[in-house]
Amino acid sequence: MSEKLVTKLSERKCLTLDENDTLQTASEKLRKYDIGCMPVLSTQDNNAIGIVSERDLARYISNDEFKNNLPVTKIMSKNIISCNLNASVTELMEIITNNKIRHILIMEEKKLLGTVSIGDVVNHIIDQYKEENKHLRDFINKY
Repeated sequence: MSEKLVTKLSERKCLTLDENDTLQTASEKLRKYDIGCMPVLSTQDNNAIGIVSERDLARYISNDEFKNNLPVTKIMSKNIISCNLNASVTELMEIITNNKIRHILIMEEKKLLGTVSIGDVVNHIIDQYKEENKHLRDFINKY
């Protein structure tokens, strides 16, 4: 695969929330688009200020203070873990493993370009494995 995984993923649509969106909106979007997280953008400058994941919602739902109309900023993870377009699959695996996370924001100069999920990384590795084995099978069949 000649194109880097992160570059390819940065070209797909990235669904986001803004800081005024509610937990209800976040939950509905996560369900509707069958995704595990969404970056939260500032209404002031459109920069990423956090990320809301299924885990964040699950942690907060059991809280006695839970209300659907609360802003996503109440539960979002503010510690943004990101990579740039040059990140390798190995680097992505290290970031995911070391931080015990499932999603990484792709950013260049504070601009959000997309997200990488653990599933994206695993699927990429599986595809590479299949491609390598195809070449081996082709070689064996040739001789």
